[in-house]
Amino acid sequence: MKTAKRMYRTWKTKSVTRKALSISLIFHLFFLVTTFYVVVQNQPIASEKASLAAELISVEHTARPKPPLKKISQRFHTPSRELTDVSTGESPPSLASPVAVPNETQRVAVGRSLQAEVETEKPSAALDLSEKNWGDVSTAARTLRNVEGNLSKKEAASPAGDTTFGAKRSGPPRVQRAPQISTLKIVEEEQEEEISAALLEEIREKRKELPKASFPKVMKKLAQEIVATSEGGPIDVVFVIDASGSMGDNIRAVTEHLKEMVDIYKASKIDYALGVTEFWASKDENKIKVTQLTRSFTEYKRTLQQITTHHDENALDAVVQTVKELRFRATSKKHFILVTDEPFTSRMRLTVADAIAHCREFGIYVNVLGLPLDEHRTLAVETGGKWHLIPEKPRPQMARVTNRAVTQRSKTVSLRNAQWTDVHTKIGSDVLKHSAYTPVDIILFVDSSESMDDKLPNFLKQLEVIIRDWDNALIDYQIGVVRFRSRASVNMINVYNPPQTLKQIRKIVELPCKEDEMLLDAVAEGLRRLKLRSNAQPYFILVTDEPAEGAYSSLAVIQMLEQKRVLVSVVGTYDDFQQKVATKTGGVWVPIPEGQTKNNSYW
Repeated sequence: MKTAKRMYRTWKTKSVTRKALSISLIFHLFFLVTTFYVVVQNQPIASEKASLAAELISVEHTARPKPPLKKISQRFHTPSRELTDVSTGESPPSLASPVAVPNETQRVAVGRSLQAEVETEKPSAALDLSEKNWGDVSTAARTLRNVEGNLSKKEAASPAGDTTFGAKRSGPPRVQRAPQISTLKIVEEEQEEEISAALLEEIREKRKELPKASFPKVMKKLAQEIVATSEGGPIDVVFVIDASGSMGDNIRAVTEHLKEMVDIYKASKIDYALGVTEFWASKDENKIKVTQLTRSFTEYKRTLQQITTHHDENALDAVVQTVKELRFRATSKKHFILVTDEPFTSRMRLTVADAIAHCREFGIYVNVLGLPLDEHRTLAVETGGKWHLIPEKPRPQMARVTNRAVTQRSKTVSLRNAQWTDVHTKIGSDVLKHSAYTPVDIILFVDSSESMDDKLPNFLKQLEVIIRDWDNALIDYQIGVVRFRSRASVNMINVYNPPQTLKQIRKIVELPCKEDEMLLDAVAEGLRRLKLRSNAQPYFILVTDEPAEGAYSSLAVIQMLEQKRVLVSVVGTYDDFQQKVATKTGGVWVPIPEGQTKNNSYW
């Protein structure tokens, strides 16, 4: 007690400075003890931070690939199998997931240019098969999507080579056969080669060994074979027609006998649709026009009639282009009928094996109406189609060639005995035959020279009977008139465009007849000035009693008529132009009573 009091007195007597230092020392000591305690307690945390820092420094700063948020469909991102043999050194790095894609699910992309595949491997915009672009690609590709969308298995048959045919199946494609060596000629940009003499001789020799074919029989046979593959289902039939210069007669024959093919489809009560591709080539590019499917026979026949012949052709390019562009029906059996009289060529450097691969990919039968060549047969056989020999030098149904020699005396007798009723029975009936499935524009070319003054009233009587028959048949027709005569080497050609009534025609024909006439000039001028319907078949009826004359040559006028697809019938006399123009265009020639000839010594 005393000690404590003594210490208190001592502390109290100390100066204020000492007191402050003592208090400061106590607080510093407390702070150091507290700091030491805190440091010792947090030692593991500091160690872990140091370890973590060391790990971050040792790891390379490389971006790790993020996994896809959802599974990507193989249908859109699978690499496409190339049809051409193109090899490259290195393939570009893929931006898709590194997961390997099985090769057996690869499919040929639809809608791209095969030339681009040969030149580069960069992906084309046409290969984008996303949902937004389904309207821009072939129906064959659309069929693939439907099959993978769980359509009925009957709607997707196997490609050619199995027991059934039709749309592309959803399973892996069949292994394609190795390309065969063929006699295919390649059209170079700078030069087009003609068929070699050896190949022409081979074709001639093979034709001799085969039975002669006619277009009516071939068209019926093709129709029966197509029906046999349908199994009662719908069929899409597409004519792929060579429109080169040598095919004029063949195109007309196909058009004339098309009804015989369609009649077989109707008799089988089968759902059919018709399409057409016309193809030809210039020195610079292919000309391939694909017309989509239609059920209208009249519209389809009109399309065939409007095909005009041009220069060269590349059949393989046309086949592949048709596969890409034509919109087939999803559940139909698909048939091409390739009509050509030339060996296969390709500006795109396609082979027969390439064309077969395209057609097999989408289950398309290719029926070939062509030459007795291995490549023509191979294209048909490998796609499940049929090969037929194209008839040699076909003639239209109504063409008549007189082989027997006609003497001047027999010509005179024929003109003396000719009957005006032949105009009605032969020409009137021929117009009905050609107008059964298409509209027809009939143009009367009336010779108004002086010698026709007594003949035109008889012609008008027959015209009244013909028009009555046409009205009763309910055909779609209209009539125009070209009245022609000449005086002092001046042609007077009056063109009265259709439609003209019978009353108007009578007034035109009954105008006074004077001087001479120039038939060839009248036909050429009429072709230039007439205004006809674009969907109608032009049908000219020439009425004259004298041989054809004019500044134009008869050959030039016939060529102009053939280019315009004009049918020509003649009520006339004997001369090279009048009979030949009827024969070549598919019309009828009828002798005019009391007609004139170049040599009238037998009158």
